[in-house]
Parts: sequence; structure tokens; C-alpha cells
Amino acid sequence: MTYDSLKRDVPEIEKIIGYTFRDKSLLMQAFTRSSWCNENGGGYQSNEVLEFFGDSVLSAVIVSFLLSMRTERYRFGIKTELGEGDFSNIKSKLSDKTNLSRSTKKLGLEKYLLMGEGDIKLGIREEPSVMEDLFESIVGAVYIDTGKDIPTVTEVVSNILDMTVYADSSAPQVSPKNALQEWCADKKRRLPAPVYKTLEERGPDHKKIYVRGVYIGDRLVATAEGKNQKTADSKAAEEALRMLRTEDAAQAAPKPEPKLQAEPTSTAPKAEKESPKPEQNAPKEPSVPASKAKKDATNPQKENPEAPKRDSKPEKKAIKPTKEPDIPKIKAEKVAPKHENPTEKPGAKTETASQSSHAEPKDPKKAISEAKPPKNAVVSALTLLKKHAQSLSAPSPAFRDLGTFGSGADIEYHIECSYMGRRVIASGSSRLDAREHAAALIAKELKIKHN
Repeated sequence: MTYDSLKRDVPEIEKIIGYTFRDKSLLMQAFTRSSWCNENGGGYQSNEVLEFFGDSVLSAVIVSFLLSMRTERYRFGIKTELGEGDFSNIKSKLSDKTNLSRSTKKLGLEKYLLMGEGDIKLGIREEPSVMEDLFESIVGAVYIDTGKDIPTVTEVVSNILDMTVYADSSAPQVSPKNALQEWCADKKRRLPAPVYKTLEERGPDHKKIYVRGVYIGDRLVATAEGKNQKTADSKAAEEALRMLRTEDAAQAAPKPEPKLQAEPTSTAPKAEKESPKPEQNAPKEPSVPASKAKKDATNPQKENPEAPKRDSKPEKKAIKPTKEPDIPKIKAEKVAPKHENPTEKPGAKTETASQSSHAEPKDPKKAISEAKPPKNAVVSALTLLKKHAQSLSAPSPAFRDLGTFGSGADIEYHIECSYMGRRVIASGSSRLDAREHAAALIAKELKIKHN
């Protein structure tokens, strides 16, 4: 695509938009990306400034549309069935990145974009952000070409903007933020009110992108980004509400778990199969008559006394195992003091054994070994979930890296964990800490405890 070819396509673009430009260069500038200007020079201007104006004008145009469609004048001013939050929600839905990029693609306007070779190789022509920028640039160009005529711009926007998102119903709409707050305040849950925080800011000042996170207590439930904090908060609240409702539904239907736990009953037949083994071994007991035959050979007349001898011999064999384990214990007690205090006399062996049992907590090596379990706690929640999954023959927990926020010593890793219908987002100073935090949250929700 060249500048001349774009110039030839102007009439076709005007037909799609439904507006004929007085100054054709404004329309051509709306379709020119900065990457093309950087590669071709010649004093060409990109669509970045038009996009900035179009973003602001689009808000005013949508407000004008809502005024004409959902309000009416009467003697006390204007009346409407919707509240401020409802209008804000409709406006956000109509002007968000998803709707603007969908509108641009539906009209096929992205194919006329002038892009640099670098952008073409990256294949970003149909990226939602690129198509959103193009839509806003067209609105800015129309606004300037009409001499700032909002009614005309509103008419053009209503022709090219996808209005299917707009719900033409008389029922008021609750904004995502209000819906999330009401959900948390429900008497059944009584959760803390959601709090919104900025996790990251990126991009130039005229095109800032805000990444916002919604917290419920200490838990980071969802994140979203937008051109301003209000838009990002609305998206984050909507995603958080979706996640929480999914988790609620999974907790309300704990039927699959008994089915998974019922599987161990399949081991019962194995126990039944294993139980006959002693019975099969039982017939081997008649092998004793071999000893009987020997005894009969030596004492053929003593047949009746053999029964008490059999009873007495098993008793002696049963006594031997109990004595044999005691011998090494006694030896260990005798040997251990010799290695530790070789100069002590044998008479003090019992005293040193008792003293060593009292002195063990003071031994620094043993104190260190006793301090090791907290270190293993780093992976305790992860292993707990994995063991829980194995016991139920269920899939292991899945983790997804959501990236890092902050910089330097304040860097924070965000991880998403999905398991048994639950999905949480957690943060930590390292990826392992973030995974452990996420696993611990799910284990707490599922009430999984250490054995």
C-alpha cells in the first residue's frame, strides 16, 4: 500500500463511512500510521493526533446519542429510567477496545491502512489496538472536517459503530463496579468491599495505558487495562465478578467430589482377593506332621505330649522377636555415649543417656534440623494440591504466568492458578512465592488440610 494507492481508495472509504470529506488529506492522515511516516519521511503526518482528538470526541458523541435515545424533556428538566451508573456502563461498552475494533473489522477498513514494513512483518494490521486507533482517528478527522459539528459526527458514528452491545431495554443496567460491590456485601458472604489499585502505567502521556487490579481483602481477584482508570476498573470488576460467580457455583455443587472419592471402593475387591492368601497359606500348616514324623521316630509312644510342645514352641518364637529389637536399642544407648564422651567410665552410662535426652534441644545441629520444616513450607501448598489431585484422580493444578509489575526492588510477580473449578490470581516477590500464594488460596477455599 502506497500513499497514491490510498488516495485512489478515498472514494471507496467515504462510501463505507457514509461521509464525503471536504479535505481529503484529513481522511488519508487517519489511515497513516507512524511506522509508515518514519520509513518514508517527506513530512507526512501520522494518525496519532487525530486518534487523541477522536477518543475525546467519541465520548461526547455517545453521550449525545444516549441523550436522544434514553431521555426526554419535561417541565422539571429531563427524565430517564436510567441512573448515572447505567449511562456510564452503556458508554463504556460502546467505546471500549473490543467494540471499536469489532466495528472497524466489520467494515473492512483496516485493509486501507498505510503501515511500515516492520509493522507488516509483525502482522499487527488486525490487532485490536491498531483497529481501535484507526476508528478513533476517523472520528477525529470527521470532527475537524465538519467544523466541530457534533450532530453530524454523531450521525457518522451511528453508521459505523457496532450498536449491538447497546441493550435497548427499559430495565436499568447495573455497572460492573456496583454489581461487584453488591455481591461482596451480600449477607451470605459478607466480604470486604472491593478496592481498586493501579498496578502499572505505560505508554506516552498522550496515550497512557493503566493496568488496574481489584482486591477483595488481601486477594488480587482480577486485573484489566484501559485508557483511563475508570475504564480499567470497570473491566476488572466485570472479570472479578465472573470469576467469583464461577467459584460460587462450583462450591454450591460439590457432587462430583463424592464420585471421585467413591473410586477407592474399587480397592475393596483387591482386599477380598488378598484375604484368601492367608487361607491358602493355612493348608501349609499340615507341614508340621513332618516334624511329627521325626518325633515319632525318636519317641514313637509320645503322641499326646506333642500338642503341648507345639503350643509351647510358638510361644518361645513369639518371645524372641520382642527381645531382639531391644538388644540393638541397649547397644545404641551404650555406644552413643562412648563416641560423644570416650573418657567417661562405664558406671556413668545410664546417667549420660538420661542427660543426653535432656540436652538434645540444646544441641545446635538438632535445633537447626527442627527449624527446617518452615523452609519446606515454601512448597507445602503446592504439594498439598498435587497430593489432593492424586487422591481424587483429578488433573493437577494449572499455573499461568501473568507477568510482573513494578521495577527494581518493588517488582511483583503475578500468577494465575486453576484447580477444581477455582481460579485465583496471586502475587509474590518471586514466581515460586506467587505460585505458593495462589495454591494456598485455593487450598483454603477447598478446605484442604495437612494430614
